[in-house]
Amino acid sequence: MHYLFRFILNLLIFISLGSPFAMAAPDSEVPGGSELESGYMTVVDDQGSVIFQTGHEVHPGDEYISETDILYEITSVEGTLARCRAMEKVSGQAPADAVFVQAAPADAPKPRIAIYHSHTDESYIPNDGVPTQKGRGSIMLVGDAFAKRLTELGYDVSHSKALHDPHDANAYHRSRRTAMKLLREQPIAIFDIHRDSAPLKVYSTTINGENVAKLLLVVGRQNQNRQTTMDYARSIKSATDAKYRGLIRGIFIAHGNYNQDLSPRSLLVEVGTQYNSREAAERSITLFADVVPSFLGSPGGNNGVAEANQAGTYTETGDNNTGGGSTQYTPTDLAPGYDIMGIVLAVVVGAIAFLFLSTGSWQEARKKLKRFFRYEFANFLGSRRKRKE
Repeated sequence: MHYLFRFILNLLIFISLGSPFAMAAPDSEVPGGSELESGYMTVVDDQGSVIFQTGHEVHPGDEYISETDILYEITSVEGTLARCRAMEKVSGQAPADAVFVQAAPADAPKPRIAIYHSHTDESYIPNDGVPTQKGRGSIMLVGDAFAKRLTELGYDVSHSKALHDPHDANAYHRSRRTAMKLLREQPIAIFDIHRDSAPLKVYSTTINGENVAKLLLVVGRQNQNRQTTMDYARSIKSATDAKYRGLIRGIFIAHGNYNQDLSPRSLLVEVGTQYNSREAAERSITLFADVVPSFLGSPGGNNGVAEANQAGTYTETGDNNTGGGSTQYTPTDLAPGYDIMGIVLAVVVGAIAFLFLSTGSWQEARKKLKRFFRYEFANFLGSRRKRKE
């Protein structure tokens, strides 16, 4: 096994040296998107009506599903002003087979939900006097309120307060390690809780006679499982609209990944703006927690959802290659040997692609790869022979 991993490592080093791919990844590969250092973006339609305002940077091709389920596409951006066009009225319901929930055995452990914060400095001005506090943002107190209510509802909750300062796009690189650590606990869902930047009026509402901060769901466009995440976000908005209409102001399909490739049930949730009070944010996240059983399954009775629906695992139902039924994908479906072979195959295929792009022709790529295999395999087999002797 040691020799296999050494071979893979040497292959990666060989490919990367002298290659343009050894440089930093382009923006499109950054796990998170960019956010404005100050102020916010304003998105208007052809008539000049304000459709959307957010602290996230906005790019052409981004999309926004409004509170009333109108889908808009960003067409142009100039400074902090963007223009959009209405595409269609989308169904208030996610596809019926988007999120498949079933009861777990009665003796199954409580389902776990994970919470973390990529931007741990975000705060609320009415309480803190400033919009950010390095290392002690009050957004983590909003996370506490979320965790508290989920625990009361019967879930096991892991709430990480690992710091990821400074507040920049690379914070998502740093928080990725936190998310991966939380996913080892096999939660059924993982939430990255944030606070947005925007005028107070677009994030303030009243529910049950109390002032609360609206929520914004964010889906990353660069996530290869984007449609799965999008269906998940739509199911959340649908369930929330049914119970607390107006609590969710919309779904922003934004440039970036936001670490949502790690799990089909990973979602970024913006809780209000810097001008909301922390109490309003805590009330809104508590209301949101009350809706969680509607889209993740109740922890009561049969103790929640089936193991097959844990984060890192998802189930597709409906038509598939066999013509119907359901298909489950789990990390444990394959034996370890198959997992390793899959990694090796992925590395080799990726290496060949890198070689072609860096050398400019298949002929040069084959020559370079041939030299590598000739010498690496000679060293590999030589080490094996010496070990046997």
